[in-house]
Amino acid sequence: MHWPFGGDVAGMDECAVANQSLRYKILPSIILEENIVLKKRLLAAILAGVTALTLTACGNSASTGNASSGSGNTDTSENLTTVRYAIMTNNQSQWYAVIGDETGIFADHGIQLEITEFAAGINTVDAIVTEQADIGVLADYAAVNRIGNTQDNSNLRIISRIATNAGQGATSLYVDPNKIHSLEDLAGQGFATQPGTVVDYWIAKTYEEANIPEDQQVILNCDSFASAVTVLTSGEGAAFWCSGVNAQKLEEAGFEALITLDDLDLHTDQYNITSTTFLEEHEDVVEEFLLAQQEVSEWIANHKEEAAQIIEERTGNPAEQVLAEYDALTLTIDFPQETVDHFNSIKEWAVENGTFADYDVLDYTDLSALKGAIPDAAAID
Repeated sequence: MHWPFGGDVAGMDECAVANQSLRYKILPSIILEENIVLKKRLLAAILAGVTALTLTACGNSASTGNASSGSGNTDTSENLTTVRYAIMTNNQSQWYAVIGDETGIFADHGIQLEITEFAAGINTVDAIVTEQADIGVLADYAAVNRIGNTQDNSNLRIISRIATNAGQGATSLYVDPNKIHSLEDLAGQGFATQPGTVVDYWIAKTYEEANIPEDQQVILNCDSFASAVTVLTSGEGAAFWCSGVNAQKLEEAGFEALITLDDLDLHTDQYNITSTTFLEEHEDVVEEFLLAQQEVSEWIANHKEEAAQIIEERTGNPAEQVLAEYDALTLTIDFPQETVDHFNSIKEWAVENGTFADYDVLDYTDLSALKGAIPDAAAID
């Protein structure tokens, strides 16, 4: 957990840390009181109020609050519902969050967005399961595996697609040109991945295409895409599937693109995911959330340069790189039949390889909010 003040917060829950931080802020003003009795009364009153506010903020998702319009406060927002959105760093989910917040689109839909960043989609799902987030985002392969491995007791539900790079050739296999000139040369060379992510699937399909037996497959597990880039640039690895900022870093280090996902007839879809509990209790909020995301996607399409600049200022990702990534994908809030077919193609591969028992993705998909918000976006029953 990251906070804008010093101190060790290890082992403390979120509400405890919030209470402690607020107390640190109010104590200096209290000790200036000259009257010891007034000081104690004031301290007790403030701490009681802080505790109540903090417990409300930490204990309730999708909670509604009224903004104060007192002296010096120009915030006129009222009755905004807090939605805790777990996103992936340097991912399109971050674009939705940043632009939607900066432009006020989420506020226009009655939502106060609370953003938490994670390195991978599987981490955003963990946040939902542990009730630290209301909605998360993850890519197709991670969704296939998470549902497959927890299908007997999972309350996770996919509620929409948010982006796809189908047919865009956006992601390439970057290799060390001194070691690899063809797919067959991958035999015995270090192939970097972030376990549990879609890269695992891409690597497996790459080895299949190259007919490389398992005893010649050298897979290097990394804890993030950035770590994978470091593994390659340090000479420990020779191949990695990537795009965007990571691809740019590898190109600068002398690595070259060998093939694209399109060459293997592969692509990636990304989804919004939530819990049955949150969806059942706040379907109207989820509808507004999806409507806001659709509006954000349209705003970005009409203000690409401005959007890229905002994302650079908020994330540090260069605007020119954002534009390049944007041109290589499609932002879309929907869930058409082609998305189901794509999901099933990955699932069938995993089942054939003995990863888990088969299941029906529609049992773990709830499009009620999507149909309510954008009826034409869900082309399946």
